[in-house]
Amino acid sequence: MGMNLERLYAAVSERITRLDFDALFQGFAPKKFALYNETGCIFDGHRIEKPESFCANTSVLFQGEHVAIWNVQHEMDPDVFTSKIVHEMFHAFQEERGWNCFANEMEALFRYRYDAENLSIRLCENERLLALAGRFDEAAYHELLSYRKYRSERFPYEFQYESRVEEIEGTANYVEWKALGQLDPDKADALLGKMRETMLRPESFFPIRISNYYTGACMTHAMHCAGVDVFSDAERPKIATLLKGVTPAKAIPAVSERVVSEISNYEAETKRIVTSARTRNEVVLNGPKELCSVNVYDARHYEDCITSRFFLMYREDGKEMTIDGDFVIRMKDERTIDTVYRWVD
Repeated sequence: MGMNLERLYAAVSERITRLDFDALFQGFAPKKFALYNETGCIFDGHRIEKPESFCANTSVLFQGEHVAIWNVQHEMDPDVFTSKIVHEMFHAFQEERGWNCFANEMEALFRYRYDAENLSIRLCENERLLALAGRFDEAAYHELLSYRKYRSERFPYEFQYESRVEEIEGTANYVEWKALGQLDPDKADALLGKMRETMLRPESFFPIRISNYYTGACMTHAMHCAGVDVFSDAERPKIATLLKGVTPAKAIPAVSERVVSEISNYEAETKRIVTSARTRNEVVLNGPKELCSVNVYDARHYEDCITSRFFLMYREDGKEMTIDGDFVIRMKDERTIDTVYRWVD
């Protein structure tokens, strides 16, 4: 398929015409999309100059409508790539429909705590989610809900954050999975295999946001099998509110030593990244500047610093500015940049 944007755009467009979008989610329809890289940008079938607002793989408001965008960096199977574009189109759909369950990602960077009990229970939940993805079982489903109810009461902030990411990213990942199933069922099965491998590894919880893509997709599937109306966008969120009336589990799995070890490894690695960048002291920006956005996908937090891969967006004199690269950002407070260091591993 190569990296030719025109050819890639045509391949994706052709596959999108084959998809039954309403079968993926009630009322969902194709959105305009853009593919771009360092050499060019194609939007809605035409070459344009890449807008400054195009950053990473996501949905953005462009020319008055929500559109999907993708930064093409390497070759990908065309069916798989199309399903990922559909994932971003679904984010555009969520924005249009006014889903009010987006997580406060910047707040969570500072507030989310990696707790061994919470993550150990999540590991057990993942085993049940994967079993339910293969064959629905009413008892296993209710046990899953009782575990989640316990965590919602024991770790309210962490659970709320996780379930909001599941609601937004998990449903988009579910739509991606099912779109891939329409294009090639074997590739959808391969994706489920990747989900299985990831969800059973404690290290997949770090950073926490990433694992919620897959758990949310499997949770959406399990809810659908249980008869919950997950395919309309009314009354969002659904994943967290599902627990109303559920009794919390009384028998809780023991804390996993593997989880304890991975928390320690993650914290040590985050400290190393921050300390190394500050020691090298390659300053690319001095504050104070207002922080707008980082790449929250795998951002980390240590002491007064956060990390961002690929880009950093900040506001200066009322204008949003973006710099490309990997950075360690020392903060004055949760919204004010003090110093930005280049992160080089």
